[in-house]
Amino acid sequence: PPYARAPQVTLLASQQDVAGFDPAFNGEVVNFEHPTLLTGVRQIYNPSVSFPVRTPLFHVTPKASLSYTRYTFPSDARQAQTRNLPIFSVDSGMSFERDTTLAGRNFTQTLEPQVYYLYIPFRDQTQLPVFDSALKDFNFTSIFSENKFSGGDRINDANQLTAAVSTRLLDPVTGAEQLRALIGQRYYLDQPKVTLDSALPTSPVPSNVESNTATRSDLLALFSGSLSRGWFLDSGLQYGVNTSEFERFNVALRDQPEPGKVLNFGYRYTRDFLDQIDLSAQWPLSSRWAGLGRWNYSLKDSSVLEALAGLEYNAGCWTARFVLHRFVTNTQERTNTFFFQVELTGLSRLGSNPLELLRQGIGGYTAPSLRPKGAEPYYPGMYGQ
Repeated sequence: PPYARAPQVTLLASQQDVAGFDPAFNGEVVNFEHPTLLTGVRQIYNPSVSFPVRTPLFHVTPKASLSYTRYTFPSDARQAQTRNLPIFSVDSGMSFERDTTLAGRNFTQTLEPQVYYLYIPFRDQTQLPVFDSALKDFNFTSIFSENKFSGGDRINDANQLTAAVSTRLLDPVTGAEQLRALIGQRYYLDQPKVTLDSALPTSPVPSNVESNTATRSDLLALFSGSLSRGWFLDSGLQYGVNTSEFERFNVALRDQPEPGKVLNFGYRYTRDFLDQIDLSAQWPLSSRWAGLGRWNYSLKDSSVLEALAGLEYNAGCWTARFVLHRFVTNTQERTNTFFFQVELTGLSRLGSNPLELLRQGIGGYTAPSLRPKGAEPYYPGMYGQ
């Protein structure tokens, strides 16, 4: 079982534009408990200050912080352990715009280069426990983050530069984003030394995490946006510059002509680890009945990982849902669940609630009570789904 946080107390504080500076504070105290593993209390205090400079053409934000961590072990004879790390970064970027035409439509196109420098000195952390840390997924969020580890038990050393460039097509009237393309890579000026454990793992490392031996990271790229009215594409790839192979590739295509009608086609690939097809849908069968479904199939294992089938009845003032859900919990184990819910529109819901399952499993799912009542067109965004 995972560690219990009994309890966890956090404090976040920030203030903008104090004589041009933005001070902030991030702190937490956690008591980690476990029936068999080492237990202890971890304190983290991280004050920081940044000085943002913004103009219509460019922005530069230098930031300095100090991370202080202290471990105590009330139920163990181990001595208290501490870690102090200064962290310095500079985030910078520029923004250019021009008017352009594509497929007979007028757009505003942007070109936005971004450079992020990060320096953190090395500290030997092999003697510190690992309560909640893990390697972050390697993506466009983590590539611009200070720490490649989640949790607070490990902080990577860094002398590195991240460079990326993006371009967007915007509607010149509404400013709505129609298409986005982005490419980026991280360069290591010094080899990082901090690992999750005292020794490098002997088992294969998934290609969605970073290597500690490369001078530069894999190349990341994405393309997403509205292809036409009702059709949306979201895709991304990770290309291994050292292996000269595609390490990861994801693509999701959605057809959503109106609320309550959505078809999703997805494919996910991670070299040597994952090869999946994901199909899902919400579609009217009659004026009151709608069908719901999802099928997630592993080509690597030749097995169904998750299946969902259901019906939704909309009587106007109330809605009923019947959902069957089957998913893999272990190599040879499956779990079957049945949901039945009656929703009184705007009042309450009775029965087991499958709404979160439907929103996560069927991208673009819209509950009947949340659909627009008027005839205005509906354009769901590609982000925040």
